[in-house]
Amino acid sequence: MHDAPSVEYPAGRSAFQVRLEALLVLAWLLLQAGWAAALEGAALPGAWWFSTLAGLLAWLAARWRARHAIEGVLCWIAASGDGPPGRWLWRSAQHRHGTELGALAWSLDLQDHVLLHLRDAVGLGWWVWLERRRAPEDWDDLRRALVAWRDAGGRLRR
Repeated sequence: MHDAPSVEYPAGRSAFQVRLEALLVLAWLLLQAGWAAALEGAALPGAWWFSTLAGLLAWLAARWRARHAIEGVLCWIAASGDGPPGRWLWRSAQHRHGTELGALAWSLDLQDHVLLHLRDAVGLGWWVWLERRRAPEDWDDLRRALVAWRDAGGRLRR
């Protein structure tokens, strides 16, 4: 697995993320309605109102973040020789020449969808979804690179 080839993979808005958020909002609405119905006409407690407000704010924040989704290309540059197996770069409109990533955490793996948390060298972080459908011909190489990085302990190349 340490022989992962160099690969570039697009990241950005995820239809899967939108569907997942919709499912979570629907579940939250059903729970809120069930809670209100269980009170059988009694006054709704403060916890119900707090939960309603917190849920709405969380949903609005998620929608705002989805509208301002980070778009870019995640690049794995394979190393030759001893040491770490390679390094990660992020290219986007803000980072046209690429910025080397200081950390990459493989947060969720659903086989065809991967959620990563990226951090640049100064510690700024962001989340990106990678989906097989965006570049199916490069998906296996991307996953090999992720495994190589994880197996190497996520060490930076110096």
